[in-house]
Amino acid sequence: MSAEREALLKLALIPGLGPLLAARLQAAFGSYHAIFTQRMDALQAVEGIGPERARRLCDPRLDERLRAELAEAAAAGVRIIVRGDPEWPKDLACLPDPPLALWVQGELLPQDRLAVAVVGPRRATAYGHRTAQRLAGGLARLGATIVSGLARGIDTAAHEAALAAGGRTIAVLGSGIAYCYPTENRPLAARIAAGHGAVISELPLSMPPNPGTFPRRNRLVAALSLATLVVEAGATSGALITARLAAELGKHVFAVPGPIDRPEHVGANRLIRDGAVLVTGVEDIVQELAPLATLARLSPPPAVEEGVQHSLSSRERSLWQLLGDEPLAIDDLVQRTGWPASAVSATLLSLELKRLARRVPGGYRRAD
Repeated sequence: MSAEREALLKLALIPGLGPLLAARLQAAFGSYHAIFTQRMDALQAVEGIGPERARRLCDPRLDERLRAELAEAAAAGVRIIVRGDPEWPKDLACLPDPPLALWVQGELLPQDRLAVAVVGPRRATAYGHRTAQRLAGGLARLGATIVSGLARGIDTAAHEAALAAGGRTIAVLGSGIAYCYPTENRPLAARIAAGHGAVISELPLSMPPNPGTFPRRNRLVAALSLATLVVEAGATSGALITARLAAELGKHVFAVPGPIDRPEHVGANRLIRDGAVLVTGVEDIVQELAPLATLARLSPPPAVEEGVQHSLSSRERSLWQLLGDEPLAIDDLVQRTGWPASAVSATLLSLELKRLARRVPGGYRRAD
């Protein structure tokens, strides 16, 4: 392990020493490794460090703690990655305070850069649950990775919908992975990590959550996504924090409207008033995000002439011609077309958006 990598890992283990203070120390001493060669008086002289943080930086037990953390993580199937590692998410570079390290269970893939965050309240309405499942599932079938925070309510609905659609999802925790809050979502986290995405945290393995860890988690959710979709939000919902952070990072913000006399929709409706894109279906998101439109091979819908096929691309036409009244599974369509499953799924979604195909038990058929 290089000296710089080891130093970053040690800094990530020190309570009360976040990315901004670590950057200040690195600027003062020239490298992260050099921080740990300084005397306490030199460390205390750096703005914001003070005697307590300087003492923690000089604690001789820090090396032992790092060895224990690495061993515990390896035993749990968790990797600890730092800036500069090949697996490090490039999109975190947009943050003014990117994390020092990430604990990762599962796999982060290049395709996860095509991601949409789906967020909302822990105490969601039945409408919110249904809408989150429909939108997250549709995006996952298109090929987008769904990012959320593994919290109760909308987060859980979004992760589960992505899995049900056969897609990928990333759960960003406000606790250490071994703590995994809330506890009832540990089986869901295990399913995600078992080949369907990743569970990640910037906190040491066994660290419990506190009120300050969730806003930190939210900035990662926003940074890892092309856009943030707020399904439901009251006036003080934490989902509004994620939306604000996404906007500050120059990302798209989408919101699902709700009744104007219901308090659980006040925040989302205000987002729309203030410029968020109103969403009633997956097509509203696809139209705003060029990478998703490219994936789905969508083009501006031309006027329908003599027969429906004039409005279709060659790939859409080929797949539409295979569909009939009896449902066909995606595997059957892959076999008949010879296309990759991702191309079949993207084209089916395109046909769904044009109301030419319908998903039913057993697969897809032509829409009525």
